[in-house]
Amino acid sequence: MDRLKQNKEKSNPQDFREYFSIFVQPIPRYVVKSKRSPTWTSKNKPLKSLPVISHLTGKYSVGVLGKWYPEYAILDIDNRSLDEVKEIREKLNLDETNSMLFGSESPDSYHILIRPFYNNKPPTLKLLRDTFKPFGQQHGIEIYPQAKRTIRLPFGKFQEALDYEYAGLESWKDKLWWFEKLDQFNLKGIPYSQGYLDLGVSKDRLPIVKEAQELLKHGLQYEGTREQAQFILLYYFYRKNTPQDQAVWLVQNWIRKRNNGLSKDFKRSPQYVYGHIKKQADIIYSQYELSKTYPDETHNRFYGYITKKDLEQIILIERGSKPCMKFLFHLIKYAYPRRHRKFIDIHSDRFIKWSSKRAYLERIESLESRGIVERFSSYKVGERSKSVQFHWKFGDTDKAVLFDGRSIDTLEDSFGLCFKPEELKQRLEGVGVSRRMVYRVIQDVYGEEKQG
Repeated sequence: MDRLKQNKEKSNPQDFREYFSIFVQPIPRYVVKSKRSPTWTSKNKPLKSLPVISHLTGKYSVGVLGKWYPEYAILDIDNRSLDEVKEIREKLNLDETNSMLFGSESPDSYHILIRPFYNNKPPTLKLLRDTFKPFGQQHGIEIYPQAKRTIRLPFGKFQEALDYEYAGLESWKDKLWWFEKLDQFNLKGIPYSQGYLDLGVSKDRLPIVKEAQELLKHGLQYEGTREQAQFILLYYFYRKNTPQDQAVWLVQNWIRKRNNGLSKDFKRSPQYVYGHIKKQADIIYSQYELSKTYPDETHNRFYGYITKKDLEQIILIERGSKPCMKFLFHLIKYAYPRRHRKFIDIHSDRFIKWSSKRAYLERIESLESRGIVERFSSYKVGERSKSVQFHWKFGDTDKAVLFDGRSIDTLEDSFGLCFKPEELKQRLEGVGVSRRMVYRVIQDVYGEEKQG
């Protein structure tokens, strides 16, 4: 297989944004290492695009901290022969289909790059660390990214791809393209790892991103608002995928510099306020993690997203049938962040949730008969996951339908955000939906007060 010839997206202008989103934690600091310096130098400021470009083009190297929900993981293996590294890789059931092996600047040092998940959910830095810890101690390896220790960004000058399948890849864009096609690695399968329970509590999402940005810029504006402002900022940093300790430090630093003399508590005892910020962060990070309310980019990549153009196509393809539109909406939405993979594994529970136990097979077969999806021999009734290939013209991800930076959960809310009532009414009538059904859809989307 000629992997270089298969890469049809080299010139995609979204490549760098995709790389930055996956690998780069821009705050609160990063490290650099030039050709003339044998050591890393810390830069105590947010990481911008230019140093990352310099890293990818080989001018110098950049190291970063981890996001709270990392989309990649690196097994850092030092002072081992290549044969020993291959043995370690094999013990984890890793190969070129779910990992990429790279050399490092130092001799006998290697990085194994994977795409981690845990029970079909994104893992946190803590979960990544805890699940790998026993295996890492047993074999003398470290897992990155981490909250407090930086790791060299992937695909730089001194990181040669060592797998036969990837050895010909020179461009970072080629490497990124194939990284996104890797099968995910389930942390639950790591030897010696401990089991974790998935607990559920109610979700709580606040549209406060703009308010947080105003607070960061201008500081406190009124007396008696310190606690609320701290919560907003901590939640904002959680939404930005910032590890807890860093979020605490950032808000503590903010209240010190931007209290504007409006906090009596801070005047009386800064240490009390700093401690209160820590307690607030404990509550936010623990509750939102348990409720599976992820940071924005993790939420969007895990649950998926969709564009207005896709919604228009869904109306046309399903002729306005609400059950069929809902099913196709969820399918395309789920496929978007996974669109680079040839096959997308979808758990049967998702199909049932998007339709029903009785109807989902019929929905899939209908889409398959029209060439929208394709199933392969791995598909069997009763199995937990279904391998599906999509024949869909995916659009510009920069035009995803988002509210306050987050993708929309339902077809109705997506319609409401993208179309005015009259526009949606015309589109539904244009594909032959009866006036009675159009009225019901409009009512579900906008409510009775907008019926005109």
